[in-house]
Amino acid sequence: MADGLKLSALLPNRLDEVGARARQKLCENKDVGAMTLAWDYIGSELNGALGQALDCDLMEELAKGWANADLLASFADPAKHAASDRSVVEFAAHEIKRELKPVIAVTIGSCPCVEIEFGFAVSAHFSGVQLTITDRHITGGRAGEAWASAQLSCQGTPLHDAAETRKFPIPGTFQFKPPGVPLLPAASRSP
Repeated sequence: MADGLKLSALLPNRLDEVGARARQKLCENKDVGAMTLAWDYIGSELNGALGQALDCDLMEELAKGWANADLLASFADPAKHAASDRSVVEFAAHEIKRELKPVIAVTIGSCPCVEIEFGFAVSAHFSGVQLTITDRHITGGRAGEAWASAQLSCQGTPLHDAAETRKFPIPGTFQFKPPGVPLLPAASRSP
C-alpha cells in the first residue's frame, strides 16, 4: 500500500444527510418505522462505518484505473514483456475516475438486516505520472501535481456538495505492496 491520502479524507466533515437517508431506507420496514430510535446516534454510527469502508489508499484505488489504460495493454501480455522486465511508463496530464460502492448492513433489534448501498465517485487530476511496471503489475511510481474531488451518494441521491481538495503535490515516489496492482489483460479491459 502506498503511504498517502486515504479515500475517507475526501469525505466532508459532516454528513447530515447520511442519517436522514438511512432513516428513510430503514423505515421502509414498518417494524423499524414504529420504533422510537436515536436517529442521530444511528447517523453518527453510519458516518463512522463509511469512514472505515473508505479507509483505503487513494493512490492504490487510482492505480486500478491506470491498470485498465490502453497505454499499459502491452505490459499485461507475457508474450511482449518478460516477468523480469522493469519499465517506466509516462502519462501526460489526465484524469482518472473511480466509483466505489460501499454497502453498510444495519440491524436494529430483531428486525431483518437492511443493506444500504452508497456510491463514492472519485475524480483525480494529474499533471503527469510515471508508473513502474514489473511482471504485469504497477509496483509504484512518481506523480506530479494532483488534486481530487469526491461525491458521496445514497441510492443515487447526492449527500453533499462535491468536496474538492486543494491542489497538492504527491511527494516523491509511491510504492505498492508486492506484487503491486495487477494490469488487466486485454480481454478484461473496460471499453
